[in-house]
This record gives sequence, structure tokens and C-alpha cells, in this order.
Amino acid sequence: MRIVFAGAVDFSRHALVEVLSCGGEVVAVLTLDPAHAGFNSDFVDLSPVAERHHIALHRIKNINGPETLELIRSLKPDVVFVFGWSQLISKAVLEIPPLGCIGTHPALLPKNRGRHPLIWTLVHGLSQGGLTFFYLDEGADSGDILWQKGFPVTLEDDAGTLYQKIKILATDAIKEFLPQLIEGKAPRLAQDHAQANYWRKRGQSDGEIHWDRPTMEIYNLTRALTRPYVGAHAYHGQDKVLIWRSRLPSSGVPREANDLAAGAVFSIRESGIVVRTGDGFLDIVEYEHKGGRVLAPGDRLGGFEPALMQN
Repeated sequence: MRIVFAGAVDFSRHALVEVLSCGGEVVAVLTLDPAHAGFNSDFVDLSPVAERHHIALHRIKNINGPETLELIRSLKPDVVFVFGWSQLISKAVLEIPPLGCIGTHPALLPKNRGRHPLIWTLVHGLSQGGLTFFYLDEGADSGDILWQKGFPVTLEDDAGTLYQKIKILATDAIKEFLPQLIEGKAPRLAQDHAQANYWRKRGQSDGEIHWDRPTMEIYNLTRALTRPYVGAHAYHGQDKVLIWRSRLPSSGVPREANDLAAGAVFSIRESGIVVRTGDGFLDIVEYEHKGGRVLAPGDRLGGFEPALMQN
């Protein structure tokens, strides 16, 4: 079974290695040109894996472009794996491989289709996540399901731990469905589209912390955007502050701290920097101050404060 593999992120590398370890015949790897991969915070160069296994690697801008279309046709794949690719796949590409194109989505389809599913799972404080491999069609995450499994999400989970969980699940999935595809016995379960919902694309403004919001909401945002993603952010004056790790407070705060404005730094203690929120306090455990400063009691985090204009 001839496989063309398309991917450009850390998950893609993990999946590619697993496909190869299971004996998959990968005839080519398609990946993004690094110059066009800036929007992927978890971009990974797949060339070391391709070179190690003597597989041709092609750096492309658009998987649906005419040059890429001709390339895929010339490779005569039986199936195309699209694992970690943000572009929707056109009908012209979908019609090339006899077994179809197979994609992956880190949620339990048909629920939670759309963009940034790992991030939204944590932002919304969901208690269950999942991974789905499915046959791509012309819609967004709407094709028949090949393999699916859920996993619990705890309050201690963050983007990094969820990313690891889906990589572990991907190993199990590929070991199970790759032989089924080769033997022509792979399952195909239609989605119940009536149960579907879609998550929208997130922008930079979605990552800004509004300190007047509830503690749990801010905590969920910080754990959703930590590495391998871009980090939730606030501003200290004109300087951006990335919040990489926070913790729900394990002990109380003196009564006088309740009079502080949202975003005010109350104290520095062993558990982190204590910051006032809309309904309590949050411990900031790890942060990155773009101005190079160390936050101290009396500082205040908030929105961007432009420099005063001088006549």
C-alpha cells in the first residue's frame, strides 16, 4: 500500500515515525516550507525522518495547488495521510488515492469540529478529550470515522500534557488501523451530523488575559495556551508578559488584599506570584516579561498601555 504522508507539526513527526515502524510504505513526505510555517507554533521539520528512511521530501505552500496536485498524481498513492495540516483538502486531491485521504482531529467527532480543538477543550474546562482518525471529505471534520478514542482531562492537564496524550493514542491507533487498511478491512462509520458543533478560529486577542474575569477562567486560558503554543499574555505597561504556567491558590490571602484592583500583584510567595482576579487570586508560577523585568508587589497587569503622546 503506497502512502503519501502530509504533515508539518510535532504530532506529524510522531505519526510518521509510527507509520514507518509499523511497516507502512511511505513513498513521499509533503511538508510546509519553513518560510511559510510561521503560524504553526509547533512546526517541526520532517526532513530528518525522511532522510533517515530515504524517503523523498517535498516542501510545499499549498497542498491543493496545481504543482502539488500533479506531484501527488505522479506518486500513485493508494492512500494519503494528512496528519497535522491546517488546509482543507480539495476534491481534486481527495479523488486521487483509491482508499481516500485520512486525517486526524484531537476531539471526539462529530463533537467539537473546527479549529484549535486542544486549546478549546482546556479553555472550556472540559473533562474529556479525544482523538479521531477519519476519512477526509470536502467538509470540515465531517468525514466517516476510521478510529476514535476518548481520554479524561484533569484540572492539572495543560496543552503540553494533552499533546502527549494524543501522541500516545496515535501510536495505538496507527498500530490498529494500518494493517486493516492494508488488508482492505478498515472500518468506516458515518458521523451523526446532527450532533456536530464547530469551534471557531482563535486570534491573538483571544490569548489576552482579562484579570477581572473569574480565577478558573483565567487558569483555563493559561493552561490552554502554554507550550507548545504561544502562551496567554497580559501587559505590564507597554511590555508584554507571557504567562506560561499558573496554579489555583492552595491557601488564603489576607483580607486587605481583597481591596486590590484586578491584575494587581499582591505578593510573591513560594507557590508563585499572587495576582488579583475578578473573584479571587491566581498564582503565576512561570512567566516571561518581554521588558526583562521581575514582577513585584504593587505592579499591575492589564491591557496594553500606549506611551503618552508628546506635542
